[in-house]
Amino acid sequence: MSYQALARKYRPQRFSDIIGQDTIVRTLQNAIESGRIHHAYLFSGVRGVGKTTGARILAKALNCVHGPTIEPCNECTACVEITEGIDLDVREIDAATYTGVDNIRELREATQFQPARDRYRIFIVDEAHMLSTPAWNALLKILEEPPAHVIFMFATTEVHKVPQTILSRVQKFALRKITLDELIARLDDIAGKEGIQTDRVSLEIIARRGEGSVRDALSLLDQVIAFSGRSITAADVATVLGLSETIFFARIVALMADGDHSGILEALQEAADMGRDFKMLYRDLLGFVRNLLLIAGGANESMLAASPEDLVTIRSVSDSFSYTEILRIANLLLRDDETVNRAEHQRLAVEIALLKAATFPRLRAVEDVLSGSATPERPAPAARRSAPPAESAPRPPASRAAASPSARSQSAPAATKAAAEAPHPVPEGAADVSALIARLQKAKPLIATYLSNAISVRRQGGRIAWTFDDSFYADAVSDARATIEPIASEVFGEPITIEATAGSPAPAARRAEDKPSALRDDPLVRAFQKHLGGEIVDSKKR
Repeated sequence: MSYQALARKYRPQRFSDIIGQDTIVRTLQNAIESGRIHHAYLFSGVRGVGKTTGARILAKALNCVHGPTIEPCNECTACVEITEGIDLDVREIDAATYTGVDNIRELREATQFQPARDRYRIFIVDEAHMLSTPAWNALLKILEEPPAHVIFMFATTEVHKVPQTILSRVQKFALRKITLDELIARLDDIAGKEGIQTDRVSLEIIARRGEGSVRDALSLLDQVIAFSGRSITAADVATVLGLSETIFFARIVALMADGDHSGILEALQEAADMGRDFKMLYRDLLGFVRNLLLIAGGANESMLAASPEDLVTIRSVSDSFSYTEILRIANLLLRDDETVNRAEHQRLAVEIALLKAATFPRLRAVEDVLSGSATPERPAPAARRSAPPAESAPRPPASRAAASPSARSQSAPAATKAAAEAPHPVPEGAADVSALIARLQKAKPLIATYLSNAISVRRQGGRIAWTFDDSFYADAVSDARATIEPIASEVFGEPITIEATAGSPAPAARRAEDKPSALRDDPLVRAFQKHLGGEIVDSKKR
């Protein structure tokens, strides 16, 4: 007799064989027992969780000679023929090839005939989301008022593609993914029946790779058995499935944190030399980063489904980063997940994704950019040496207006660079409220950004007054008084009142030849003057 795959050999034949779907099984059995049998059912869920299997078992329970019964006998002619797929009254339809409206019309005509032998004429439509819109429309009336002897059962992995008009006419059952412990127990039971020696670690690796699908996990187990024979070890599983070790991922993440591009490329070369699949490697790396997020976020370690040895490594790596840093790494990697999955040159796609993520040490938080902070959250290795604070670039003197055009063109790049590297201006009197600004920078960074745009600040007893040259910031700070005042009172240990006003500093003496002009009042020109420290030295009409 030819070999039968484990997924087919151990396919559930009774409701009691189905794992992980206790609620749905109980609902169906109670409905059968009480005679509340619906005319249409929809089973949805990811691949390999029991959608079509559940529909078959329900069909057997309804048409069994001892039924309708809560458990089919699997011995009568009806049960045996349904199991083998040759029952004339139970038709399985693959919607991927049975999509046209003409096919549905033929099905509707078949519903008019009484069952040849069984109690019900049952239609099991697999991959139902593949049906065309006209085909669904042709089913509407028969689904709403079918003959008493007809029952429809739909199975789909993409329930969102099923029209709402159909969903309102069926009973919906959403099958969940199988948990890791349930999947391990199922694999262990089947391995025992097959006489295969296994251990918890190897089964756990297979179950994790199965991603909640019993069929996928059994297919992987089949593959490992073909390689290792009657005894399975974790090393065999890693060899067959090309699994990447936790220590390797810890090394990759550390290299990304250090911005070590050459180290990342060397590590990926090692993975290539070992014949690892880059698509699976990237998926496992995302799983490792997720574990880091769970640990850094204070989640229960049971959610990680990791071995004790791996937990030690994960904790060690997690302690090396802040929660924000891990979030940024995860976000950068996740952006390229779809690209890696679809790329024809997967190694190149993985290399680009990791090298892009390795730029994160040089990135700066939005709050730091808005507040003018020049210190990145985690500097790159080359930038971790202490450097003396930069001095503020002095404003060009008025005599520069007399400089020649060639001199101005040569000095412009240097002046622009110096202006860009100059620190954010510190408002007058900020030293008196520096503790408050530091506290707001951590608790309310947006408000701290508004305050950093002040041109002066004064503290007199229990009153702090900020002056801005723009009414927008003054209004924003005034609106945030209810937030700022309690924090200020806590910092200074006394009741504090906040005031924000808009005013302009005393204008510099205007030269006689400086007259109002459209160029000087242009918002874009004013923005350049404000941020780059430039001056209008000459204006000509062309």
